[in-house]
Amino acid sequence: MKRDFYILMTGFFSGLIFSLYLYRKRKKILEKLNEIENRVRNIQVKNFIRSIVYETTSNIRKLLTNTKGVPLKEKEYILKKVEEKIRRLEEIV
Repeated sequence: MKRDFYILMTGFFSGLIFSLYLYRKRKKILEKLNEIENRVRNIQVKNFIRSIVYETTSNIRKLLTNTKGVPLKEKEYILKKVEEKIRRLEEIV
């Protein structure tokens, strides 16, 4: 009985830690998106480029906020892909 309790508590805490990790990672990504949008506002670029950047950042935000019902492994995969796209956006800007 003690063994089952310890296994349950270990699973609970590992899930809690992993969720906290994903939450912080998502928060950093949203901060980077805000930085990119601010850079685009400050730089004088064509409206076409500016609209593409805003559209891309809004799509990324939707991916990050609409993750209900998605398994944790897929969430992690989505976050990795989003980070790649953000790096590309930063390089472009």
